[in-house]
Amino acid sequence: MKKNKRIIFATIAALSLAAPMTAVFNFDNVQTVSANHQGTKVWLQYGTLKYALKGPSGRVYPAGTKVVREASDDTKPLISLRGYPFYLTLEIGGIPGNELLQDVGGGRIAEAYVNYEDWQEIDYPSDNVVLVNNTTDYTDLKSSDFHPVDSNNPDVPCANTDKLTAIYNDLDTTVTNSNTKEDYRIRTELTNRYFAATAMGATQESVDKLTQDITNAIAQFKKTGHLAGYDSSGNTNNSGSSNSSNSNSGSTTVTPAKRKSKSRFVKLRKASYQYTHKGKRVSKKKLKKGAIVKINGKTYRIKGKKYYRIAKNRYIRAVNVVKK
Repeated sequence: MKKNKRIIFATIAALSLAAPMTAVFNFDNVQTVSANHQGTKVWLQYGTLKYALKGPSGRVYPAGTKVVREASDDTKPLISLRGYPFYLTLEIGGIPGNELLQDVGGGRIAEAYVNYEDWQEIDYPSDNVVLVNNTTDYTDLKSSDFHPVDSNNPDVPCANTDKLTAIYNDLDTTVTNSNTKEDYRIRTELTNRYFAATAMGATQESVDKLTQDITNAIAQFKKTGHLAGYDSSGNTNNSGSSNSSNSNSGSTTVTPAKRKSKSRFVKLRKASYQYTHKGKRVSKKKLKKGAIVKINGKTYRIKGKKYYRIAKNRYIRAVNVVKK
């Protein structure tokens, strides 16, 4: 069986790009954002700008500028992935002398600005390959704040999520020993809202509202040891919510839940092991945080815990997933 390989994406604030077809990057600050189950293929989707966009540096990228995005998944992605950016500059490939795979780039463009093509699958290159290289400007590379030059064209909001990301990290480290059904439901709700608020096109109003809600939830947890009852106007959390899941601990068989839906792609909010239908861990290697995986739309109970199936006799914990 082919081994999983890691795909790393350099934090934009730590990169610099050189002339076309050559690139020099600072790898001091990198984070894992996706993982390819097979480790040998990557899906690419090219596109062109619908109209001229101006970046935060003031530079204008004309209509027709070529952009690209990627998805590292076994199955062909959906043609439209609205929350996933196209890039003005993107290089993929391996780092010499390093067993890791490396993808670096920047200049994140919202899908709404792009005339995009169908996805194409390629063998992941062993050497660095520049897919597009439209800019080396540091200000534009680290940003997603691009807007139409012509105000008559539709504009996509670009929110500042720095405070939201900081407070969400606090939630992740503060709320560690709460496992009631209601707290699980609230935590899942806040996590889903977080990924929606940090996707392309989120409004500043929604980002600020979620920032305050998470702040209130953390304060409630520190005060009572539970998230239930935190102050969130318009998001009342009742302990008897119908969204709470039943517990059937001790079961060793996989039982589909009553609710069914079509197959869909989900994102891992944390690194996740893969399990068999008996709840046995497949290997010590994890699917990486941020990985996009396809589930069959059903939930399964294994030893009292909820799972999603991602392949034949392969399951991941539902708690590790953010629905898209």
